[in-house]
Amino acid sequence: MRGLRVSLLVLVVVLLSACATREPRPAGAWLQERQSWFEERDAWTIDGRVGLSDGERGGSLAFTWQAAGEEHHIHLRTTTGGRQWRLNFSPGYALLEGSDVDRLVASHPDPIVEEAVGWPIPMQALAWWIRGLLPPGGGRARFAEDGTLEGISDPVWQLSYQRFSDVEGQLLPTRLQAESDPYRVRIVIRDWRFGVEAR
Repeated sequence: MRGLRVSLLVLVVVLLSACATREPRPAGAWLQERQSWFEERDAWTIDGRVGLSDGERGGSLAFTWQAAGEEHHIHLRTTTGGRQWRLNFSPGYALLEGSDVDRLVASHPDPIVEEAVGWPIPMQALAWWIRGLLPPGGGRARFAEDGTLEGISDPVWQLSYQRFSDVEGQLLPTRLQAESDPYRVRIVIRDWRFGVEAR
């Protein structure tokens, strides 16, 4: 009887260890499978916070990010002070409306976001990074020993993934950080939702 209990205990420990360990994968498999997975789930919504720092000043924003294919709709708001902005962008077009700026239009979202909130935030790249994907034609991926994505580098920003969570059987980013000296942008994602109802 005691031997049976010991055997069951060993089995439970082995099963728990298997659940906690990511299955090792070839480095390129992560991106290939993830690209296909998101092609089938191109409507998604996330909520979270952005922490901003330049080494001397700091700030934070709350956000809701809704995507439908290549169209992105983002509501940014300060956690204190009541300022807020709405950003819409797709390839070649970006529109931002909100506090202190009225209406800004450009071909790329990053400069108008910086003009509005006073910080550089790589919004266009983040549209890919927050899904664990490389932007088209840009960036170099770094992989962990188990084949999961560890970070992405481009000519301006160095991105590191700090935490993933299991969502619908897929490891999705829930904490990431981008740095471009002296700026640091931290993203914390609280919730992933998929489908038309997410919009």
